[in-house]
Amino acid sequence: MFNTPILLVLYNRVEETHNLFQIIRKIKPKKLYVAADGANRAISIDYQTCLRTRSVIMPEWKCETKFLFHEKHIGKSKNVYKAISWFFEHEEEGIILFDDTLPNLDFFHYCEQLLEKYRDTPEIMHIGANYLKRKKRYLKDSYHFTAYSFIWGFATWKRAWEGFELKLKTTQEEAFRIIDKYVNSTQERNFCQRIYNTLSKHSLDYWEYQYNFHIWMKGGLCISPNVNLVTNVGFKNRKRRIRKLMKETAPILPLQHPETIERNKTSDEYIFQKVYQRSLSMIFSDWFDETILGLEKKL
Repeated sequence: MFNTPILLVLYNRVEETHNLFQIIRKIKPKKLYVAADGANRAISIDYQTCLRTRSVIMPEWKCETKFLFHEKHIGKSKNVYKAISWFFEHEEEGIILFDDTLPNLDFFHYCEQLLEKYRDTPEIMHIGANYLKRKKRYLKDSYHFTAYSFIWGFATWKRAWEGFELKLKTTQEEAFRIIDKYVNSTQERNFCQRIYNTLSKHSLDYWEYQYNFHIWMKGGLCISPNVNLVTNVGFKNRKRRIRKLMKETAPILPLQHPETIERNKTSDEYIFQKVYQRSLSMIFSDWFDETILGLEKKL
């Protein structure tokens, strides 16, 4: 039995949810939370696929299970926001997984150990699971500290989530001052400022970026492993540049902890160039597909 609570955030991916649940069955969590978005009326068979997806979650072990099923379709960002907020109404810490992710078994114990180790360290706000560099590099330490919050499977605390909102409410002056504390270059500064202005001006719900800004605004850092622990299978339907980010997972236990809490700026520079420097047109495209056309926003 696995003691750390787990939240699964679902929509309409039947096969992917089945595959994820087979992994959940192996660790047998004592507490399992399941949140699912409602069917999209713009998709004719969505009601059926949503029901089939939800029916996958049937723990046969002794497990305290709670469900949050939305009757209406609210979209990915709102679904994630409501799901995690609901999760932390009941728990102080836990693991969050999405229906398009496949973790290895080490991921769960990695999260459990680091949740305990950094529970009383306010600076650490997010325990990520992804290592996206081109080559595997088995470094001395099992993980490093970063400014970027990879969200394809992660763990965090209620104390870190508190205050998060989908709408950015800080002034531009305050936001830019905070951005300056984290960026490494003029290019990165300009990119982050454009992202902030885009999200703020058009009131876009794009939770991944809002969440990263939330961590920065609270002066936080994230943890990133030095091997990949979760595969995002949703990448298989994206462009080749995005598909290349779908890395195989590798073992990480036993953990070797860094001696000091210090951000790895060299790694962050690489991640910014290869991962985060997305065009603003992609954000608008995803938002338009979900909000105007009624399609699911791609991750």
